[in-house]
Amino acid sequence: MDAPKGRYRVVEKEGRLIVIDNETGAPIPSSVAAPPQPRRGRPSDAPMPPVTSAGPGPIDRAADFLVAVVAKEWDAQGRAVIAWQWRQNGRVRRWDAALDEAAQRRLGHALLALFAAPIFLVSLTFTDGALFGLGTVLALPPLAWGAVALARLHRDTNDPNRAP
Repeated sequence: MDAPKGRYRVVEKEGRLIVIDNETGAPIPSSVAAPPQPRRGRPSDAPMPPVTSAGPGPIDRAADFLVAVVAKEWDAQGRAVIAWQWRQNGRVRRWDAALDEAAQRRLGHALLALFAAPIFLVSLTFTDGALFGLGTVLALPPLAWGAVALARLHRDTNDPNRAP
């Protein structure tokens, strides 16, 4: 005994698969056939909205604030102008630079590290005097990182032969 025939059969004709109705022998038009339903959990073919950044976070906003505080002025191109003077080994040293956006970000993060470490140390001192030693150990890496970052930024931007 043969298995009963189904209502439809699929045949290949000219490199395409065609669905044939067994009762009529006629091909079923593709507009009648229901499109396959996407499985659950599978991403649809609909276009996704573009991914955009959420904007600067609190650390970047604090760093931008510190740059605005220490900048002498802003030039016509929107760059922060730094004009610092200090004495080192009896000599007067200067740092005059117009900082682009990347350099402003570096300066802001370095200043934030320098200013945040002592605040953390003082807060631990007021909570418990025994934590002063721990606070000192925890405050040293940001202080060192901020000092090294400022020295590198000074070296990178204080070249008199560099065009502003």
